[in-house]
Amino acid sequence: MLESTPRRYIPLDQLSLLTSLVMVGLTLALILDLPMPRIAFIVLGSEASLTPSGHWLIALLLAALTAAGVNAIVRQHPRVHLADTRYIFILWILPATIVVTATLLLSFVDVRAYGVYALLLVGFTGALLVAAILGQYVTIDLNDRAYNAARLSVNLIVYFVGWILFSAVYTLKLRTLFSAPAIGLAAGLFALELLRSSEADFGRTWLYAALIGLIMAQVVWALNYWNLSGLLGGALLLIFFYAATGIVQQYLWNRLQRIVLIEFAFVVIGALILILWWRPS
Repeated sequence: MLESTPRRYIPLDQLSLLTSLVMVGLTLALILDLPMPRIAFIVLGSEASLTPSGHWLIALLLAALTAAGVNAIVRQHPRVHLADTRYIFILWILPATIVVTATLLLSFVDVRAYGVYALLLVGFTGALLVAAILGQYVTIDLNDRAYNAARLSVNLIVYFVGWILFSAVYTLKLRTLFSAPAIGLAAGLFALELLRSSEADFGRTWLYAALIGLIMAQVVWALNYWNLSGLLGGALLLIFFYAATGIVQQYLWNRLQRIVLIEFAFVVIGALILILWWRPS
């Protein structure tokens, strides 16, 4: 068995600087209202329009800043695949998505009435960002003593952020033309982070992640016909996402058996029963 490779000194100075800049940017998102033009277009013969808010511009800028900061941090790990940019890109996904999700949530907040809660959300986002980056840094080395704990922590963060993001998008009650691609893209990116632990061929990993994203987009299309609250809709999307990624992960680990499929089927059916029970009449 290979011995654990000592980790290089984690660049906490860079991590703290990145977290501080992100928290400042999120705070500015509370008070800035940047004007954005209305975008009109035609899809499949029908007219559609989109009016993005200034929060989306801030979210994209903060996501780019976060990705650059994570890139600088993880490249200092002794076992990171420096020659493979696809691997580095996967490590950007979770931290950048945390920032985008937080910016989206802050766009719903009335600063005058709930300013304190908004600042608490900014602080919580900073803590979650630190936990995600540190967890990813540890999971780069499969032989690290803390790998299992770090992998579990990263997975839980992925599912938590996924539920919040799915719920936020579902709450907006967007047309399927917009909500399906948004959920599908987010699910595919989250799947890349979860499937990274299988150490499968990158081509297969990206293929299965894209397939999961396509499945989730179809699920959103079906859910848009249901009258569910945002949280329940997000929970249902998370259940399907959990089942899809879990089955694919078991397949990549060569552990996919009939009993595994039955277990995932029971999880999905049980979740559907609970959601239908809680669904308001």
